[in-house]
Amino acid sequence: MPVPRLRSAFLLVALLFISVWVANRTLFAQMVSPERAAGFAGQADQDAEPADTTVRTARVAWRQLFDSSNWAELDAVANQLRSQRLRFLGGAWQLSAFYNTVGPAGPQTATDAAWETQIARLQAWGRDEPASVTPRIALARAYISFAWKARGNGFANTVTPEAWQQFSERIALARTTLEQAQKLNNGDPEWFRAMQTVALAQGWPRQQVDALVEAALSNEPGYYPSVAAEANYLLPKWYGKPGETEEFAARVADRIGGPEGDAAYFMIASGINCCRRTQAPAMEWARVKQGYLALEQLYGTNHWERNAFAFLALRAGDTETAQAAFAKIGNDWDANVWGGKPRFDASRLGHPLGQAQPVRPDNAPPVESTN
Repeated sequence: MPVPRLRSAFLLVALLFISVWVANRTLFAQMVSPERAAGFAGQADQDAEPADTTVRTARVAWRQLFDSSNWAELDAVANQLRSQRLRFLGGAWQLSAFYNTVGPAGPQTATDAAWETQIARLQAWGRDEPASVTPRIALARAYISFAWKARGNGFANTVTPEAWQQFSERIALARTTLEQAQKLNNGDPEWFRAMQTVALAQGWPRQQVDALVEAALSNEPGYYPSVAAEANYLLPKWYGKPGETEEFAARVADRIGGPEGDAAYFMIASGINCCRRTQAPAMEWARVKQGYLALEQLYGTNHWERNAFAFLALRAGDTETAQAAFAKIGNDWDANVWGGKPRFDASRLGHPLGQAQPVRPDNAPPVESTN
């Protein structure tokens, strides 16, 4: 269904944009979709191995249930993923992948008509299952993605007033949907994650955001998408101060406790600091390393995580750990981490990151050529 227009919305959004732009030029200059802004596109909902069809098989099955309007079975699946806290190889929550599959219409390049059709079907699911929170969270996720489709991922000065208006309206619809669903929420951590995105998009006051995050952590401290969202929110480029992301990472890892907490620390570090620039420089390397080993023991590691760990080890100057990671990677390099094979080859030969033809350290173990 068409997204409704608010009375005098153009003027209100224009005035809001001008006032906030003056106060927060840097924020709006960097404002992209939460997934891209956080740097988690390759990790938060990472597929398992390229040859492992587990994730793709699950997504195909979920989408088939959605396309056939099998709402009762979809609710049963969501209940199972929530109650059993199921993960994929590498630790990604299956519940997050579920909502990524049944919520959005597809890529942001999908037509508005496709998005409107998807939203109408999600609304039908909600009408047919009035006591279920699942279709309402999925609908809110669709509104959020539809909002960023209107806005795009460019700098603020490339966004038209009409696009800002659509963005504001669709985010507002997501918030209303989540607020209406709150009384139905059965502990689904994705409700909190979706509302965190709304808070970021609408620029909620810090106190209100902190309360939301505390509620999310109290509900499910180990739900990585919520943890990642807060780590991103606390970066200086958004609403935080230098050091706040690092402090949060340590605090939430301690709160989760044990190997799960250690793994969460690694996942925050890899999402924030891999692989273009270091955004949280005070992340403790020893704990990042410990977290990777914990993740490996708990859930195994996937293609992206192994490459990210090697990258972070090199950046930390731990060549011994980096070479051990490269030995496990072999020639299975990841373009999202290294950008291209020449950089991967130079890095696995011990050359410092970012240099085209650096000198190989004398103490680096020999590495066979991949050519």
